[in-house]
Amino acid sequence: MNQPDEPAMKDAHPSTPWWRRLWEPCDIGSVVFFRIAFAGVMLWHVGLFLSRDWVTFYFTDSPHHLSYFGFEWVRPMSGERMQQVFYLMGLAAIGVGLGWFYRLSAIVLFVTYTYTFLAEAGLFQNHYYMMSLLAFLLILIPAHRSFSVDATVVPERASQFIPNWCRWVLMFMVALPYVYGGIAKLNGDWLQAMPVGFWISYKSDLPVIGPYLTQRWMAWALSYAGLIFDLSIVPLLLWKKTRWFAYIAATLFHLMNAMLFDIDVFPWMMILLTTIYFSADWPRKLLRRPLPATDSVPTAATTLGQRAVLGVVALFVVCQLVFPLRHWVYPGDPSWTEEGHQFAWRMMLRNKNVFIRFYATDVAKGETGEIPVDRMLNALQLRELVVSPDQIVATARLFAEMARQAGIEQVEIRAVVLVSLNGRKPQLMIDPELDLLTVDRTWGHQPWIVPLTEPLRAEPWDVPTDQWPAELGIELPEVTVTN
Repeated sequence: MNQPDEPAMKDAHPSTPWWRRLWEPCDIGSVVFFRIAFAGVMLWHVGLFLSRDWVTFYFTDSPHHLSYFGFEWVRPMSGERMQQVFYLMGLAAIGVGLGWFYRLSAIVLFVTYTYTFLAEAGLFQNHYYMMSLLAFLLILIPAHRSFSVDATVVPERASQFIPNWCRWVLMFMVALPYVYGGIAKLNGDWLQAMPVGFWISYKSDLPVIGPYLTQRWMAWALSYAGLIFDLSIVPLLLWKKTRWFAYIAATLFHLMNAMLFDIDVFPWMMILLTTIYFSADWPRKLLRRPLPATDSVPTAATTLGQRAVLGVVALFVVCQLVFPLRHWVYPGDPSWTEEGHQFAWRMMLRNKNVFIRFYATDVAKGETGEIPVDRMLNALQLRELVVSPDQIVATARLFAEMARQAGIEQVEIRAVVLVSLNGRKPQLMIDPELDLLTVDRTWGHQPWIVPLTEPLRAEPWDVPTDQWPAELGIELPEVTVTN
């Protein structure tokens, strides 16, 4: 991956085994820029949550929270403690950016950020997941050897060089959403310009381009442009002759995404972090600050501790290569079942319109009431709940616990869930007669999810959701008690 003009490659023999090249030194400049840019993005993230009072709204004031399977034990703190977690995260981001108490700052940044990420599954975004992974990697990478407070205070630990693997693993991490995002787009819906047509039509009020966003040809053009971009951008970035063209294309792509979609820091983060594909010494060349004549390229000697760190990184890489592919072992379309959808870089692949009603039945009295779910969860939680059978099951347990606290000893929770995927005719996702308390959350396949049978339509289904049950002949449960 390194270019011939980089220090790490000047003395490298073409036949050098790749595993030895992992330890060959390269200029630290691009990794230092990556460290500072990522810390700035994290600080921006903290600022958004604090300035817009999202910490209070999503964590403190919200009485209920969605959880990830296996991490149900991670819960938000009460009162002002969540605010303090974000302040601590911000201080840690400053520490990483300045290279001040770097290792401690990187650990604190990873722990605080990942804690907030896991504490509310309703906030899931692929780039939030990516930020957690990058924060973890920076713990292992000695990105503070140069242009840092630590390097100034302890000059004997300073260096203008860093092992190749540090830069390469960051390149790998930046490549993941591009490559896996492209692979995920190789499905029937995307190849028929769905759901891009939905997403862009919501921005029809934009000046100049707005009227074009409602036209079908624009959906086709953007669908295939996005597919080609995701599949080709990493190879183009790796090849020196096309790198500048690829970076400009990536910048324009992310600027367009920032204009069309509400994905906060992600476009700007990718514009900054994709610079890791340029030569390792590009910041030095840009600033016209060549290495001091006294600096020499160090040897590639390694210690047992360094090899242990690289072993952790290797395990990390293998997991990141394999885990996003797990949806292939599940039957059905993951955009419908959501099995294997999260943490797999499956971005912008589904538009789900949903009709959903929850019902609680007091078994002893034989009374049934509708659960006012829209008054119990906030908008982001509802958005995640209605598309995910797993979250529906998890939330049913929450409703059952609330019913028991209200004095109902034996309760059954059922749901009528009608879903229109990418403009299809709506169909049931769950058997309305199924007591959701009889099924468990699991990594395995959930056979109770009704398979997708409706084909993609030439014209999207356009009936208001409140009319779906009558239109489809679905009879809602009789409500015998009101809230």
